Amino acid sequence: MATSRFSRRTLITSAGLGAGLAMTACTSPSSSGGGSDGGKPLKLLLLGPTQQLLSELKEKYLPEFEKQAGVKVELQSSDWGSAFQKITTGAASNSLPDVFAIGGIWTAPLASKGVLLDLGPKLDKWDAKGEFFSGMLEDGVYEDKQYALPFQADVRVGMYRKDLLEEAGVSALPTTWDEFRAAAEKVKAKGKVKSPIYWNLDTSIGIQQSFAQLFLQAGGKYFDSQGKATFASDAGVKALTFMVDTFKDGLSDYNIVYSGNGPRPLVDGMAALTLNGVAVANNARDNKPEVVDLLAAGPGLKADAAGKSTSVAWINKFAIAASSKNPDKAWELVQYLTGGPSRDELAKLYGNLPVRKDVAKASWLTPLDKQVMESADNATSQPRNPVMMKLGPAVRDLLEPAIRGQASVAETLEKMDSTVDSLGS
Repeated sequence: MATSRFSRRTLITSAGLGAGLAMTACTSPSSSGGGSDGGKPLKLLLLGPTQQLLSELKEKYLPEFEKQAGVKVELQSSDWGSAFQKITTGAASNSLPDVFAIGGIWTAPLASKGVLLDLGPKLDKWDAKGEFFSGMLEDGVYEDKQYALPFQADVRVGMYRKDLLEEAGVSALPTTWDEFRAAAEKVKAKGKVKSPIYWNLDTSIGIQQSFAQLFLQAGGKYFDSQGKATFASDAGVKALTFMVDTFKDGLSDYNIVYSGNGPRPLVDGMAALTLNGVAVANNARDNKPEVVDLLAAGPGLKADAAGKSTSVAWINKFAIAASSKNPDKAWELVQYLTGGPSRDELAKLYGNLPVRKDVAKASWLTPLDKQVMESADNATSQPRNPVMMKLGPAVRDLLEPAIRGQASVAETLEKMDSTVDSLGS
């Protein structure tokens, strides 16, 4: 089982998107010509796939689809890092692939620019629509139109080193913020762990994603009915105060920053508690396999005992270019990829989780995967707003002075609102 899972950068980095993107084509031997009707082949772009996944698609699944649909498929692959820039550039030059992967917060920024085809009329006629987790399907919606279908996801919940918690006398995984902090205090008292809580500080936007989870757990809404940012709300104050206090009280260390290479702090034993998903287990498999069985996933936290358990899903989806010359065959390909026999392989070999109820108990899921999957049905996602690709870096830049005590909670949240409001102007 472990050998079939591969780590990849699940969360999409918004920084550094200005660089050009090189795409490689991986067409099967039979895919060099047009379809059976003499038309051009469909182009399919995957972002960040493993070589094993590319091989499976090229050698097994795409030939099967080509035979079924009577059209060839040209398979392309690319990294995630600069893909958003490439897709927007491709849209401007009318050179987008027919079908392409998009990241967790890409729907609104692309749909608002007219890049994506509305899939709603086609999806409504598909019997398998009800098999998708509703929240994950909703992530492909913008202004009441369905622009993308999910094919794999990671769900962010409480993630723990159970050995370090047990050594500290913590017998049950936290369900609330108070329990989360109390567990961290017990770990700190043992004196073995430098940063009991790790808030995903990295060279990208990890800390923004951790703050987002706390903010949503506190009942926060990013925007009001007029589209104005509302971080300087009671929920924002509650969430940021909780996070900042962990740094002030020595339960977190802002000097521990994950570089993107090697073991993550939780895997390395530098932390015992974090908010993350199966990406942590993938990292352990790659860097410290002996740690995999020491990881445990709890539920999404509640802000307090009376609150709602909230997990946050990062969902990768397939979209069809609005400029596709063969949208009907492109839709057949999306149906095949999200509902056909390859749907297991896409999630498994990406190292993520299924997005359909009928695959939620797949045999390849590890015990940790299944723990995380328990939160999948009620997982939420960050809002679908055209400014989301810019929001992450902007909020990250404001959070960093706050956790260092260089800016107050109130000042930070007020700047957050004004900065995010300016992103859409």
